[in-house]
Amino acid sequence: MFIRLKYIVFIFIFSSFTSFSQELVQNNKTSSIAFKIRNLGFNVAGNFYDFKVLTNFNSKDLKASFLNAEISVKSIFTDSKARDKHLLESDYFDVEKYPKIVFKSLQIEQENNAKYNIKGILTIKGVDKLVEAPLDINASKNGITITANFSVNRKDFDVGGSSFVLSKVVNIKMIYVGNKN
Repeated sequence: MFIRLKYIVFIFIFSSFTSFSQELVQNNKTSSIAFKIRNLGFNVAGNFYDFKVLTNFNSKDLKASFLNAEISVKSIFTDSKARDKHLLESDYFDVEKYPKIVFKSLQIEQENNAKYNIKGILTIKGVDKLVEAPLDINASKNGITITANFSVNRKDFDVGGSSFVLSKVVNIKMIYVGNKN
């Protein structure tokens, strides 16, 4: 099943070479994974502070290129300790059973110059969904920056149960900054 993500933009900045490979364990101030969702008519914002991104992009060998991510659910932060604790419970993320959110890319295809399309499996709370999203990729000699803006339906992943006050749509923004090794 394909989920078309409405607003996703990945911007890759690469070295003067056409390939880049790096793993980052997120604990710096330049990378982030943030989300917003409407609850009782108000936007609730939050972040995940502990995540890894593994990427290997080579514009001349797209079959070998990938972008994978793993998020520690326990690292959720919404500026409310009570809410954060509730989000870790079984009706939301069920962190004891599903401690990670994972994206594993399957294919990257070039659309035109710096435009690509990525397909992969997003796993949240043990539910796998095939997703497809556009990518913008640009070169730099210093490293890589990936920015993603997209939306998912929380109900597709059984997060938040059947709440009538919680929006189905979760907006996600990821900014990943890695330096060339």
